[in-house]
Amino acid sequence: MIWLRMHAHAALEALGRLARQPVASALSILVLAIAIALPVVAAVALRSVGAAAASMDTEPHVNVYLELAATDADARRVEHALRAHPDAARVRFVPREQALAELKSTTHLAEILAALERNPLPHAFTVRVRTTAADRVADMRAQWMKLPGVEQVQADFEWSQRLAGWSAFAGRALWGGWALLGAAVAFIVGHLIRLQVVTRRQEIEVSQLVGATAADVRRPFLYHGMAQGLLAGALAVGLAAAVAGWVGLELQALANPHAFEFKILFIDTSEALAILAAGAGLGLVGAWFAVSREMRRFSGAREGNLLPV
Repeated sequence: MIWLRMHAHAALEALGRLARQPVASALSILVLAIAIALPVVAAVALRSVGAAAASMDTEPHVNVYLELAATDADARRVEHALRAHPDAARVRFVPREQALAELKSTTHLAEILAALERNPLPHAFTVRVRTTAADRVADMRAQWMKLPGVEQVQADFEWSQRLAGWSAFAGRALWGGWALLGAAVAFIVGHLIRLQVVTRRQEIEVSQLVGATAADVRRPFLYHGMAQGLLAGALAVGLAAAVAGWVGLELQALANPHAFEFKILFIDTSEALAILAAGAGLGLVGAWFAVSREMRRFSGAREGNLLPV
């Protein structure tokens, strides 16, 4: 019970210290919250982009577009050449009428397309390929571009491979950002706690003279740092949620006219609690090192004063 009473007293003292300095406490917590919120926002953005990319068609295929003036006979010749290629697993013909109908049904451009005098879309082929090797895809492009009536050859899966590579790199960079900003949070809390320890040096020395242990001296400052980190973590989650909500509304307004849906995937409750715990832990670690360092300095100064001249 005595142990619990001491910890409760230290926690109340830390909260009272925060309440007695509302402006300074609010500013320090805001700075810490911004540092914590930055990687949270980055993680939300990376998760949302990854989910959007995963929902898209990433099957390796190559699109072959014919010239607008190409006839049905040209299309049959191109189809025969595509099916004869050893790397072509499946070939699907998309006539220009079907392409126009799909465009009308999947976009909000139906009225504009209906006003056109003629179909602006060409015949096209979607070729499911057996390889994604860059040299073989380049060879396919070169061969199919030489076919009579072919206007363009495009490998639509290459962007997904690049996106996957960038996503993996972003994930590694995010972990590095978490580590750097976590160290920054611990350093900021430690600096703030150090200033308080220095200003209360005489009080600490007197308490030690009457029997206070190092743990007794350190305990209120540890709770102070932990409270700052916990409140900063909660504020960081709120800031990240506000940014994610605003970006989601802006993207929804931008995407609706183009029939493209992009959802912001925010962190769940367990992850939010983990951020709060991480903030409190960083505050505790920063306060621990700051108080321990200053107490060693105080002890060294006292021993130096006791040395004979």
